[in-house]
Amino acid sequence: MIRRHRFGLSLIALLASSIFARPLLRGEIFTFRDHYDYFAPLRWFTAQELRAGRLPLWNPFSASGEPWLANPQTGVFYPPAWLHVVLPFATAYMLYLFAHLVLLGVGAYLLFSRRASEGAALAGAVALMFAGPTLSLLDVSNNLATFAWLPLVVWCALEGRAVWGGVALAMAFLAGEPFYAACAAAMYCCCVVATRVSVLRRIAIGAAIAFGLCAVQLFPFLEMLRGSDRTAGLSAAELFRDSMPLREWLRVAMPFRTLDPHAAQTFVPIVYCGALVILAVFIAWIAAPKRTFGWTALLVVAIVIGTGPSWLARLPLALFRYPARLVPLGAFALVALAVIGWDRIAPKARWVHLVVVMVLVADLVPRALPLLASSPFTPATPYARAIGRDAKVLRVGQPSRWFRRGWMAGYLNLYERRFDEFTAAPVVSERILRLHEELLAHPTRELLAMVPAGYILTNRDFRAAFPPLARGADVTLYRNENVWPMATLWSDANDARAMLAQRPLHTAPRAATIVEMTTSHTRVVVDTAMPSVLVLAQQNAAGWSASLDGRKVENFEKTAVFRAVSIPAGHHEVVWTYDPRSFLFGAMMTVVTLLSVAIGVIVKRRRERIFLFVSHEKRGVEFRLSKPVHEVESNEHRRSLECHHP
Repeated sequence: MIRRHRFGLSLIALLASSIFARPLLRGEIFTFRDHYDYFAPLRWFTAQELRAGRLPLWNPFSASGEPWLANPQTGVFYPPAWLHVVLPFATAYMLYLFAHLVLLGVGAYLLFSRRASEGAALAGAVALMFAGPTLSLLDVSNNLATFAWLPLVVWCALEGRAVWGGVALAMAFLAGEPFYAACAAAMYCCCVVATRVSVLRRIAIGAAIAFGLCAVQLFPFLEMLRGSDRTAGLSAAELFRDSMPLREWLRVAMPFRTLDPHAAQTFVPIVYCGALVILAVFIAWIAAPKRTFGWTALLVVAIVIGTGPSWLARLPLALFRYPARLVPLGAFALVALAVIGWDRIAPKARWVHLVVVMVLVADLVPRALPLLASSPFTPATPYARAIGRDAKVLRVGQPSRWFRRGWMAGYLNLYERRFDEFTAAPVVSERILRLHEELLAHPTRELLAMVPAGYILTNRDFRAAFPPLARGADVTLYRNENVWPMATLWSDANDARAMLAQRPLHTAPRAATIVEMTTSHTRVVVDTAMPSVLVLAQQNAAGWSASLDGRKVENFEKTAVFRAVSIPAGHHEVVWTYDPRSFLFGAMMTVVTLLSVAIGVIVKRRRERIFLFVSHEKRGVEFRLSKPVHEVESNEHRRSLECHHP
């Protein structure tokens, strides 16, 4: 099959490389929006930990600590993400995006070529690769990576490949976007049902393999959701931000003002899919209405949910934000419909389809150029390394989109391992979120000291309260000198409880020494003349355990925001270790599933070989019995002569 389609597949890879060649040759990375301050530092930090031989279970530098491996966006167990470990970062970052754009094109080509000509399938693959909604996912690479698996998932479902369908579904989740992964699972089930062949068996096999393979990531993710802002419910303003109003769906066919800063769907900044695509869609609806039902249904669902209907707010779990992320699914449906239209009207000549491909590229790529801006990779912020190393950085005000490095936005704090009071993660602990909101609403000195927020980045004038340290285009860095250390000793347990509950205090804390703080444990050394309570300004979450001089002890208060233990008088070493059971159980299930799938594939191939061998032997016996021996020998002699003398 590869040999048959090698021209189309080669052209897909060649066209995809055209938008990555320049930054790859220059050693640059894309910088539009979330590339710059979210995904680049996220992948850099993860790769640095893995290179050092550490499994990044926890991020101690953001939001008073947060689960890191549990966040699917980190891609710790996603094989393509390991490029960042073995290659120079800028090269790996761009190759990662390139590989997924090619994967999307190849999967779409295989899917469309099932019932359309090779030329129409090639045009559809190129249209989907370079559509505005697809290229808009480049800066949210977890969305692009998961979306890239969707055509292959649908192809596996329609081809009856349950095992590979399960693998593709698992890869879709491990790629980092649970919402698109859920969409892929729903599409897989619908397509299997549409084939009406071994429906329950194929769905059960695909679901079991997908669940088992991604359990190592899924279980920690589900544990992270407990007690998060998603289970507590998002506000309507947060949930429906970046929706796609019905009138703006018309822009999928309008090339004017493709990057409109005033549009509502800023999560997907470019929604243009190509005028040629929309024209072919109408042809498909007119010429082949029966073949368009499934894709039209997907388009309608994308339009309805993408508009942000009010009933989304009544769901028990906020499954996703930004309803505009349904636009790429709508683009997928539009391109699939366009392939049906092209297949109906286009002649069989290859040059005609090549012309269509070139017209699509010339129409779509220039409008996406703002998304492809690149610059050299510089893992640093414009502040001295001491800033944010002894206390946390608090942002007050709205960071500027033009000076995000100065605001230390997103995960830029991870480049130099600075402590940030909040996080850029899409899932946040509800307790940390409440503390952050209270800190911004009522920034009292005691609350700032407790966090401890020792540095304040703001566009407001705080000179009356704090001395300025540095100034940027629209942000000033202030120093809050009246903060407590990250690890504190309290002589009164009641005061420690009051501190953890954010109530007024009666005594001041003493400092303890943090010897080591990594992505899996924290070690603190204390010297105290009396029994005390040690409080560490790090989030207390499921999976953390404490030991005192090698003996396991209980955390002071499991419901507290910060971690704490009681210690007797004297010199002691306290070690907090992060070892979530969800990761252990998930890893065991993934290993068992991997072994089961591997054994199943080996057994199946062996059975096929035995079946072919037996069938061959039976045919040989029948052949020998059906002809006289001398006739068989003469036929074999003639074949040997034809082979030697063509």
